[in-house]
Amino acid sequence: MNIEPRKFSASLRILHWTMAALLIGLLVSGIYAHRMALGHPWKFDLYTWHRAFGVLAFALVILRLIVRFSSRSPALPNTFPWYERASAAAAQIFLYLAMLTIPILGYVASSAVPEFPSVPPLNSIWFFGMELPLFPIAKNYDTTVFYISIHKYVGYAMIAIITLHAAGALKHRFFDRPENDVLSKML
Repeated sequence: MNIEPRKFSASLRILHWTMAALLIGLLVSGIYAHRMALGHPWKFDLYTWHRAFGVLAFALVILRLIVRFSSRSPALPNTFPWYERASAAAAQIFLYLAMLTIPILGYVASSAVPEFPSVPPLNSIWFFGMELPLFPIAKNYDTTVFYISIHKYVGYAMIAIITLHAAGALKHRFFDRPENDVLSKML
């Protein structure tokens, strides 16, 4: 007998909410650090923490994908119209792609940062007491700007998709039929 689960597995729910908090923190800290003046005493400390938590987010998304594909998950309700099913699938694909690509883009951009006067040199990525090696890429300002721009705009797109994802879950919980409540499957 193959019974569909009513909720996502506990490990997937924990990863979902942990990563939600982590990603929101990363998005906010990235925007905030970017807008800080170059001479602000906390700017580069904030970037150090942003990079460390970005590496953590990357590791957690890999774990999340492993858990996601190794466990059964509840399907969307049959009462969803086709366009909501398609939107949910597209949002999920984009979010996973963004969770994978944003940290890689940031890591490459950080690896390419050349030395500047009054800017601390970046010789490794600090990760909670460990020093992770930089990607073997030439130190080049234009390369850094290119990758960090993509990093930033994919981040902005992620904010939009997260907002729509949360709004959709709340809509289904509070304004649709009870059988459309997908949020309860993740609580």
